[in-house]
Amino acid sequence: MKILEINKFNFANAGADKHFLDLVKLLRAKGNDVAVFAMDHSRNEFSPWKKYFLSYVGYNHNDSTLWQKIKGAFRMFYSWEARRKIGKLLDDFQPDIVHIHNIYHQISPSILSEIKKRGLPIVMTVHDYALICPDYLMECNGKNWEEIKKGGWLSFVTNKCFKDSYVKSLIAILRFNFHKYLDIYDKNIDLYISPSIFTKNILVQNGLAENKIIVLPHFHTMELSDGCDKNANKERYVFYAGRISADKGVGELIGTFKKLENITLYLAGKKDENFILEETENIKYIGFLSHKGIMRYIKNSLFVVSFSRLPETFGLVALEAASQAKPFIGFDSGAYGEIIEDGKDGYLCRNTDEIREKIEKLSEDEGLRILFSRNALKKAERFDRRQYYLNIMDIFSDSSRKSKRA
Repeated sequence: MKILEINKFNFANAGADKHFLDLVKLLRAKGNDVAVFAMDHSRNEFSPWKKYFLSYVGYNHNDSTLWQKIKGAFRMFYSWEARRKIGKLLDDFQPDIVHIHNIYHQISPSILSEIKKRGLPIVMTVHDYALICPDYLMECNGKNWEEIKKGGWLSFVTNKCFKDSYVKSLIAILRFNFHKYLDIYDKNIDLYISPSIFTKNILVQNGLAENKIIVLPHFHTMELSDGCDKNANKERYVFYAGRISADKGVGELIGTFKKLENITLYLAGKKDENFILEETENIKYIGFLSHKGIMRYIKNSLFVVSFSRLPETFGLVALEAASQAKPFIGFDSGAYGEIIEDGKDGYLCRNTDEIREKIEKLSEDEGLRILFSRNALKKAERFDRRQYYLNIMDIFSDSSRKSKRA
């Protein structure tokens, strides 16, 4: 099958991008002809389709010029460049189906009508909540989207719900309402893939048609491991991998480990611009790691931890821990409960005191860690990439047949 995969980045900046890259490799390994459409970036993986990529725009203080920021602000709404370039790629590649991931800002949904006018089916994997909320996290300064929504767009701006900025929040709410007015996503997208039941329920509660959403959990790419590296450093540490930011609860995580003795916390990931990371004797920041680096640290850890209370759409880090036979400890939030069974292969906690208690308990009880590790490894078998491939190809084939009949 000829498949066009679309994502804003062609490198692993976050979990959604990693899933995109893993899927491209999986589809190609099974003999499919796969093209990629993304934004040009210095960190992109090599692609023979690079000539079609969009010009770079940036939104952070340290990674873009003023012109790139201005161009990026306009691109959030609509991009004639994106529409023109996707048209050329479609004409040259002539895919059977188009599968999109995250396109909101760096690409924009302006490509959707260009794809649809060629009669091609469009499937979208939902990695966050940008379809139903101006801020993709569904959270703002401790308030959820339902609370903010009651106050209208002004409340979203005055609470600086997007990137802790009045200006960025105003642009985000205008962009969101503009795309809602055009109905640009729902009228062009044939099917949404949700990585969890939890996420599907939120999408349906916020107006997406249930019959247009199918649940397909992500997959892990590593060979299952018993979690034991005989040549590894035997240092006792707990591992966190993800965005280093306040909304991910990293401040609380650090505060908790300050009070713990005889155990080290390793933090890996991209640090938000305004986040002040305090390192101590038992708290170490090891920077942004490759996926292989992350898996190596997971494999040699006691267990993996997260302090995020966000409504996570999946929880890939919990699955990666399980694939390396490592327990996971986090809050009972988002879709973690569809991966972790509390008290069997990890702990899902209600508050900070409980999570600290479980960290101490699991770090001190080797027998319990061994039991949890065995259970985690069994759980990881359910998220096998071979089964995922069969499932997504069924989705693609069915969407393609329906499109031809329409």
